[in-house]
Amino acid sequence: MKPIAEVNMHAVEKRMGPSARGSWLFALLIAFFLFGMTTLVRADFSPLWISRVPAGTSLGAGPAGIHVDPDGVSYVTGIVGSSSVNDIKTVSFAPDGTTRWSHTYDSGKSGDQARGIARGPGNLLYVVGNTPGPNDFAQVLVLIYDATNGTLLNTIKYSSGPGRSEFGSGIVGDATGNIYIIGGTVGDGPDVMTVKFNAAGAVQWRKVWDGTGFPPLDQDSPVKILLDPTGNVLSCITGYTASGHPDYVVVKYAPSNGATLWEASWGVSGGDFPADMEIDAAGDVYVTGIGIDFIDKYSTIKLRGSDGQLLWQFYDALGQDHSASGLFLDGVGGVFITGASDPDGNDGNFNDDFFTVKRDAATGAQLWTHTYGDACVGCFDVPSDVRADPEGNVFVIGRTSSAPFSNDVILFVLDTATGVEKDRGLVFNTGAEIPTSGALRFDAAFNLFDGGQIYNANTGAVDMTVTQWASLIGGGGGIPCEDVASFQARCKTTGGGAHRLQARVTLTDTSHFGEQVTISVDGSPNVVTISGNRAQLSINNAVPGEHTIELTDPAGCFPPVVTTCD
Repeated sequence: MKPIAEVNMHAVEKRMGPSARGSWLFALLIAFFLFGMTTLVRADFSPLWISRVPAGTSLGAGPAGIHVDPDGVSYVTGIVGSSSVNDIKTVSFAPDGTTRWSHTYDSGKSGDQARGIARGPGNLLYVVGNTPGPNDFAQVLVLIYDATNGTLLNTIKYSSGPGRSEFGSGIVGDATGNIYIIGGTVGDGPDVMTVKFNAAGAVQWRKVWDGTGFPPLDQDSPVKILLDPTGNVLSCITGYTASGHPDYVVVKYAPSNGATLWEASWGVSGGDFPADMEIDAAGDVYVTGIGIDFIDKYSTIKLRGSDGQLLWQFYDALGQDHSASGLFLDGVGGVFITGASDPDGNDGNFNDDFFTVKRDAATGAQLWTHTYGDACVGCFDVPSDVRADPEGNVFVIGRTSSAPFSNDVILFVLDTATGVEKDRGLVFNTGAEIPTSGALRFDAAFNLFDGGQIYNANTGAVDMTVTQWASLIGGGGGIPCEDVASFQARCKTTGGGAHRLQARVTLTDTSHFGEQVTISVDGSPNVVTISGNRAQLSINNAVPGEHTIELTDPAGCFPPVVTTCD
């Protein structure tokens, strides 16, 4: 039997990436009936609270995304309903886990689906997905809420033409209120579209990416959308080639008119499926996913932000089949990848393991790996996401059925320098209720939030969940308040009547040079690097009106500054 936790400190370059997974639900049920209710064991790191939102028994019921504000207010959206009706429910929780507001969107037809969530300026919250349009063809849906009270302020429905089924799967907003979505459309097969809406919801431009594959092997699909530090739009795509094989594709668009600034692809003659994308402070782009190298392995690439040139690519492998699920950049040179590794390549025995890797952002060198899981049939151990805080804690969360656990959620706290386990926390199943983890998010104090779900094996009902774990950083930030001399913010009128929001953090000395602070504008966090003894933020073309600017990391040092652009 292999050890439950194992750390490999070799910085050895390896080459491999994942194949189709068996149904997670089937695996849950198999493990549930094999092992029954879990034995309770002590966990040193326990959640502060778990809040639940009933989502019903619909086949698609469950969470679609989570967002967390710097002050610890969280938002979750997802699909709710019975087997015949789907609606969209969005809920906000206070920092203590109590419900602030809840809103259900019902178009009056079955088929409303949430797929993503993001914050915008001016206290706006965005939810993206799809809703039935004319003749019940799906059309893109964007819901715009007041984040404070859940009032639905605007509903955008978009279709590029009749007879097309289209959806939005990811959404981001810029500081001036523009909205960018990535989603799916139909051409010679499934294609990917990126669309920009202005603050009023009017379409500004639409760009379609269509691979060179031929039907029925033309199955292009959206993965993620992000804005780089200068506001350019990055779309990550699974793109099919003329040979019928999928590749990683990243397209960088100009925000003003959607012009393609560059397009980059990576892949070999096999199945290469991107899973996640992140962008660093310099604008360089990182993508991880499944890369074929005799077997499915993790394949992680770094692209130069200015022109899309490939800077490095490496495979990671432990067993015979791999599937990456999460990617995170710590801002100080660490690239973290997590996912599942199947030790024998047999999908039918459900014995996958946690497999987490740290690489160096500059060179791509492997720094360490961490694994967890037993080799027995039904020992299904699969992580969902990874995060790292500024004090050297790496968090990996997922589902475990290795003894003594059975269908529980486990959270590992690893040392960022070595990958060695420092602590762990657990969320136990209770009878027929089986918890599953999801995406991880931090607030400004580095409290950790997990957007997951609970499935009732007896009734088939699903609850969306938000779980909060306490920050492991003393005082909630890496920089003590006594080291911060002042915080100033204002709105300045520039040429042509435009407005610029400016904020400055001044520290008592230069001992924190190169570290980062977080300045939030209307609830949207902006990470700023300290140069000398100052960190400065400037946002051009700010919308007229009142703006709240706050130093949220380190938190609690100064009251928010309210300034007006007029």
